[in-house]
Amino acid sequence: MKRQWIVEAQHAQIRIDDFAYQHGMSRKTLKDIKLRGDILVDNVHRTVRYLLQPGEVVTFLYPNEINQMKAVNIPLQIIYEDDYLLVVHKPKGLPCIPTKAHPYYTLANALTYYYQQIHLPSTVHLVNRLDKETAGLLIVAKYRDIHDCMMKDFQHIYRQYQAHVHGRVEQGTIRLPIYCEGQGMTRIIDERGKDSCTHYKCLDYKQDTSLVEFVLETGRTHQIRVHMKAIGHPLIGDELYGDGQGIFDLESVMVAFQHPVTKQIKVIKKGNKNVSL
Repeated sequence: MKRQWIVEAQHAQIRIDDFAYQHGMSRKTLKDIKLRGDILVDNVHRTVRYLLQPGEVVTFLYPNEINQMKAVNIPLQIIYEDDYLLVVHKPKGLPCIPTKAHPYYTLANALTYYYQQIHLPSTVHLVNRLDKETAGLLIVAKYRDIHDCMMKDFQHIYRQYQAHVHGRVEQGTIRLPIYCEGQGMTRIIDERGKDSCTHYKCLDYKQDTSLVEFVLETGRTHQIRVHMKAIGHPLIGDELYGDGQGIFDLESVMVAFQHPVTKQIKVIKKGNKNVSL
C-alpha cells in the first residue's frame, strides 16, 4: 500500500515524521515504513528529518504484510470494495476466524484466498465481527494501518441488524453489562461484565412474533441475543438463549462509517445499495 499527499503551504518546513503524525499515522506504522518500506518526496528517498516544501509530493510506501493463513477457495459475496476496504456479506454458519472446531473453513481463510487472487500482500484485518450463526455485512480493512484508523473510532461505525424475536416489543434501549464466565460460549448479564448498549425498535408484528431492528453502540459477543433474552424476548430459534433449535435469522443489514482515507461517509446496505455522502 502507498499513501500520498501534496504538501500545502501550512506544512512548509515541517519534518516528514510530524507531517505523518498530523495525518493520523501511528508511530508504530511510521517505524515499520522506515525499516521495511520507503518514504519518497517527488520520487526521491528522504529520511523523516527532511523538511517539506509546498507543492512537493510525499509518498509513504508501506511494507508488505506476511499472511501465513491457509488459503481456502470459499465463495465471497463482496458488496463494496476500494483500494483500502472491503465490505462482504458473511453467510450464516461461516466463522469469522479459525478455531479448533473450524481451523480452515472461515471468512479469514476465504479472504486469504481472495487476496492471493488479486495479488494483495496483506493479512486479514476484520473491523467488525459477526458470530458464526449471524449473517450479513462485515467491514474488512485491507491493511493494518487502515484497520488501526477504523478502530480508533469504532463506536462511530453504525451497525444495524434485524431479527425475529418472541412476543411484542416496541422501542427502547438496553444498557446491561455482558459477562463471560468460564470457557464456554454462553454470556450472561452481570455487573462484572463489560458495558453494553443495544437500541431496538419493532418493524412488524405478527402472530406473537416481532421483526426488530437493532443498532449497536458496543460490539460484545452475542450482544443482541443476550440483551433480548434479558428483557424476555429471545430470538426465534435461539437454542443458547431461548428454547429454539439453533436456527435464527439475525442479520447485519447496514453499516455506515467515515472512510479513513477519503473522509466520505459510506452507507452500505443489504442488497448492494451503497451511498457516499
